[in-house]
Amino acid sequence: MTLKIVFIYLSYVLLISNLYAKTSNCDAIVIDQRLPNVISIDMTLSSSIVYGIDRRVLVTNGATLTIEPGTTLAGCSLYSFLVIANDAKIMAKGTKSKPITFTSQLELHGFSQSESAPGEWGGLVIAGKAYTHYKNNKYEADESIAFGSDTHEHDTDNSGVLEYVVIKHTGFEVKKDKELNGLSLAGIGSGTTIKNIAIIGGGDDGLEIWGGTVNVDGLYIYNASDDSLDVDLGYRGEVKNVLIIQKDVASKNNHDSSAMEFGNDENLIVTDARNTTLPRVKNLTAYIEGGGLYNKYDAGFKLSNIKIVSKKSKEYEMIHFRGKDTYITGAKYILGDVCFSYQEKDLQARDFFSKKNSKKPKNSYTAYNFFIINHHQIGNGKISTKKQCTNGVDESSIWRGI
Repeated sequence: MTLKIVFIYLSYVLLISNLYAKTSNCDAIVIDQRLPNVISIDMTLSSSIVYGIDRRVLVTNGATLTIEPGTTLAGCSLYSFLVIANDAKIMAKGTKSKPITFTSQLELHGFSQSESAPGEWGGLVIAGKAYTHYKNNKYEADESIAFGSDTHEHDTDNSGVLEYVVIKHTGFEVKKDKELNGLSLAGIGSGTTIKNIAIIGGGDDGLEIWGGTVNVDGLYIYNASDDSLDVDLGYRGEVKNVLIIQKDVASKNNHDSSAMEFGNDENLIVTDARNTTLPRVKNLTAYIEGGGLYNKYDAGFKLSNIKIVSKKSKEYEMIHFRGKDTYITGAKYILGDVCFSYQEKDLQARDFFSKKNSKKPKNSYTAYNFFIINHHQIGNGKISTKKQCTNGVDESSIWRGI
């Protein structure tokens, strides 16, 4: 190779490097390989490489993204997030000793404010085809992402596997009320495996589920700024073995930042007990500083073996309704014991249900009216209050990402 050719080659390398530096948010000091923004063929990620997620990375066109146990992926900027489209799959099956980690570039640099600091990159989004109330659903933070359907033919849809996965430092507000969460499951079918997930530090919700029938077994949510578990749009799966710890919540009232929020989006269709949002939540313990359970629109729920412990010094209520629309289906099930506990004082069971709604009518059709005055709940579960509840999840069995 002549000196002239060498010079041209080196100049070309320098030019490409400069262009990359100007267009990429990933830092080669901590990132070994930047993922392409569109993955349209099968791709396997190696545990020996640290991968950068820069802006939106979309897996589509029937491709499967396979992630080896022990692999680390990092969001390189605030508006960096990974999307598995409804025609693609993710196979992220970590192990207890070799979990798969989604984190931020800031943490890899050692610049995170804390181990649970939120809002350093976007998060992980998985889209599917299962029932989701409406025909043409668009993901709120990126409306080019379609999910779900208004029929039940894809309810057993399989979007892959997430197992022993930790997701850290997420959350970004694209625009008002349009945020990226730690983990977003949109129209995911029951053929998908979601098991042993730790979501640590979220600028919005920890886990949000829009419709679908996917089941979640083993979930740890720590320091989600808004709701820890938020389900919507006709979700009818089971979430069990859950430990929630609220830390720095956005609001300490009884509904805006809750351990659990159940809704039906903007209630644009009439739902009944056959198709309303109706999650089964089993074996859950939540330590809260904000709300306990916020029920919106005509959503329902099925609760079994629930323990919620609050350390608030006022606004003691833990179950809060949005308004009259919360009454429409009446699908509120207490199937197993539910225990509430306050660190500050002893209260009676009726004190846990709010006498005011977040929307009009403020003072009627409340959670207090529903549960205490009219006894509309379904099931034989008991609601109790103790300073030390003995039920809830076995906390020692919950995987916390370490």
